[in-house]
Amino acid sequence: MPIVEDHNQTSDAELSARFNQHFSLGGSSKLVDAEGNMWYLSQDRELANFVALFEANIGLPMGRVFHNSAADSLELILESVDGKNFGFFAKRNRLKYLQSLWEVYGWGDFNIKQNSITTEVFPAVISGFYLSILEQYFGKRTKIQWRQLQDNLIICDVSDLETSLTKPPPLPNMPWATTEQHNDSVYAREIERRSIGWGIDGKISYVLPCDLINRIIYNAGGYTDTYNKSLGQYWRLNGIDNRYVTSTVCILQSLKQLFMTSDIYVFISETNNWSKIIDSHLKPTGLGSIKHVNSSGNVDEFSVEINQTAILTIGKLAGLWERANGKQSICSVDLTSTEFKVRFESLLSYN
Repeated sequence: MPIVEDHNQTSDAELSARFNQHFSLGGSSKLVDAEGNMWYLSQDRELANFVALFEANIGLPMGRVFHNSAADSLELILESVDGKNFGFFAKRNRLKYLQSLWEVYGWGDFNIKQNSITTEVFPAVISGFYLSILEQYFGKRTKIQWRQLQDNLIICDVSDLETSLTKPPPLPNMPWATTEQHNDSVYAREIERRSIGWGIDGKISYVLPCDLINRIIYNAGGYTDTYNKSLGQYWRLNGIDNRYVTSTVCILQSLKQLFMTSDIYVFISETNNWSKIIDSHLKPTGLGSIKHVNSSGNVDEFSVEINQTAILTIGKLAGLWERANGKQSICSVDLTSTEFKVRFESLLSYN
């Protein structure tokens, strides 16, 4: 932990304990809740910057796609709430439970009477999460329009829909999008309470469900006319359903660019210390389902587990590779029945 003077950036034992208990199944390399949902850590303005990069790469505004994807991803996660017994004052206790989850995720606060959200999370995404909270609490379909009044304040205009609650559809032909259980040892992360949400190491931080990214891939799968066609020179995807190739490439490129816009230094030694790089840059954010397989000449090969973090991991890994090597890459991604085989080499060498 860094030495800090701001009282808002000191570790909060109670909040840290709740966070570590909630995400107790992933060990040091993953963030997994009790239902097997996988999450990842986002900090500062990473999410907002990622949205902007993705919109530029796919060539269209994507606010509604992010909103709907967020709503569906959290709705599935909140299914487990229906099995809980809230006893007397069930309505009030249910709301308290939902508010406690919101706090553990680092999303700030919401007021269900005023339909307001105080948050550091990108508006289109957090309003999608809030929509799922409303529907879980009231047990009926709802429509909302969000307005950002201040940097951290969002107001939602809410109206009921005359439709019943139905479960969001599974993602077809996307084998990495399923939940799974992990039994790794508990790993304690230190959480710092802030005036809005929480942080880690002095940075605004919160967790996001990995299913959010996979549902964006699904919901944006039909946008094949407007995307940046030049991205094909950087990515070679095999084994992924054709309907997802364009949106997956745009996601991967945006994640790579997101890392490349940071000032994070990546040191690669002559011995290709990729295991240390993975430990330092991927595992702390929940993206540790990866191992270095081989390095030969200017080629590096990795194996990524088939789980909800896969696309996030590969995209950030591409940024790590380019930062470490100081050159543009071409990345080959082969989805097999057991793993993603990922291969990086210099774009100049390939051509």
